[in-house]
Amino acid sequence: MNRVGLLRVVLASGFGAAAASLFEPWLAPVAALLLLLTLSPFARRRRIWFVGEVESEYAIVSRRREESLRAMKDLEEDRLAGKVSAREFELQRPQLLQAAKEATAALDIITARRQEARRKIEASLEKPGEA
Repeated sequence: MNRVGLLRVVLASGFGAAAASLFEPWLAPVAALLLLLTLSPFARRRRIWFVGEVESEYAIVSRRREESLRAMKDLEEDRLAGKVSAREFELQRPQLLQAAKEATAALDIITARRQEARRKIEASLEKPGEA
């Protein structure tokens, strides 16, 4: 327990007990005990916990790839609908295509690393069984 936190809890409990003793003297120890038990979590050291979702590298790159492909599809639909000029289409499409290619290559690398890791794990699991 943290000394400063413990001191605060004891002082708060003592103050509560003193306030309770103004009404009924026998209530002071009961109030002190109840307050001590209630406030004791505040005397503990605080821990920082990570709360939230953690996205894997694969999920991030996969999402980036899907976004690039979707943007390319939207660009083609806009060109067919006449919202985008042919010149603008020819400028944007290669950039989106390159982003999709890079994301696909990154996914291939991540997949290869995962397969290698899985192969190593399976190989290490087979060794004790053979002995």
